[in-house]
Amino acid sequence: MKKIFQIAIVLIVSSSMAWGQEALPWSLERCIDQAIQYNLQMKRQELLTQSTEQDHRQSKLDLLPNLNGSIDHQLGSGRVLDRGTYQWVNTNVSQGDLGLQSELNLFNGLQGLNSMKMYKANYQMSMEDLEAMEDNITIQVMTGYLDLLRNRELVDVAEKKVEVTAQQVERMERLVEVGNEPKGRLLEVKAQHSAAKLTYTQAVNARDISKLTLMHVMNITDDLGFDIETPLLPDPSTVEIPELDSVFQYALANLPQIKSKEYGVEAMERYVALQKGQRSPRLFTRGLIYSNYSDGLINPLDPDPSNPSMVYPITDQISDNRYKQVSFGLVVPIFNRWKVQTSINKAKLDLYDAEYQFDDAVLVLQQTLQQYHTEALAAMDNYQSAMEAVANSDEAYRFAEERFRVGTGTSLELQEARNQLYESTSDMISSKFVLIFYARILDFYMGRDILF
Repeated sequence: MKKIFQIAIVLIVSSSMAWGQEALPWSLERCIDQAIQYNLQMKRQELLTQSTEQDHRQSKLDLLPNLNGSIDHQLGSGRVLDRGTYQWVNTNVSQGDLGLQSELNLFNGLQGLNSMKMYKANYQMSMEDLEAMEDNITIQVMTGYLDLLRNRELVDVAEKKVEVTAQQVERMERLVEVGNEPKGRLLEVKAQHSAAKLTYTQAVNARDISKLTLMHVMNITDDLGFDIETPLLPDPSTVEIPELDSVFQYALANLPQIKSKEYGVEAMERYVALQKGQRSPRLFTRGLIYSNYSDGLINPLDPDPSNPSMVYPITDQISDNRYKQVSFGLVVPIFNRWKVQTSINKAKLDLYDAEYQFDDAVLVLQQTLQQYHTEALAAMDNYQSAMEAVANSDEAYRFAEERFRVGTGTSLELQEARNQLYESTSDMISSKFVLIFYARILDFYMGRDILF
């Protein structure tokens, strides 16, 4: 009983430790690892990559000679050919054939070599697609992570607004009780407090939705205890936007989706060469070793073949009847109903399509980077303007609050000043995260680390 109790204590402590580890805030790196590890599309792409790897491996093995063995045993009754005398007789027979055969292509228009290179390009293309998918998931996680951080800060701002209006309601209630303020001003302040609570509720909902969106990207369905850590973000005023051309040139040379399209063009070029190889004659060599046996065969060493007395074992028959052959063959295609030319024409069309896909990928990359670069520059300008607006709004709010406190300002003026401060602060927070996001995106395309 004591031992069982000790085991239970160990299990409880272990579970508590495991839960404590799971309850730790998630870093951006951990979120990315989680999303990549459990993404089902990634797993399917991994299977596709393994399949293309097998195709590449098999294309190498196809250059080797083949080897096939065969055994054929027959049981018959009636008029059959006697393998010993080569005469037709009426009898029961039990006989068989066995052998090995191998064939090797000496030349077939380099189809084997082109096939191997085509499957190698397909394998490399699949690996690049896998890396591109991983990059896409990384960007999705980073987007969701920053969006959640932004909404959390907006919740803090909205919560402070609720606290400030609540304090004003309490102050106004005391003033109304002693008769220093009319009840109408109290109702105005309460209305402002209700509006602040509505804004807070909306901010909380936006935060929860962004949290759920990030969890879905990570394939997490249970949000119990899920939270992200608050990293030390870079100062937006120190963020540098790289030159567009340098970002484009680096991405063009290193981005996996561009490399994938390059390998796609290479694979189609080899496929065209493979189809053209069908026009070439095929030169091959073949090796054969063959033997047979039968219960009707007579031992050639028997002194009286007409009345045989010596046993002729099957192993001796196979050895005595063995036949070897080496041959060379040449197959010249002459007319095959235009199938080869049709295959070549279709392969060329596939090559043109692969080239168009490459050009389209480059164009999409260029347009995307132009959009990101423009958005980054605009976000930097917006952030600087938002910082100035926050400073001015804060000064205006302090002035309106002082006037309201001494009774020279109205609650409407205070509300307008407070709303302006809240809006400018929210704009500053949004522009800050937008700037950080686009700066990180450009860093990502430059091959730099995007972790905080």
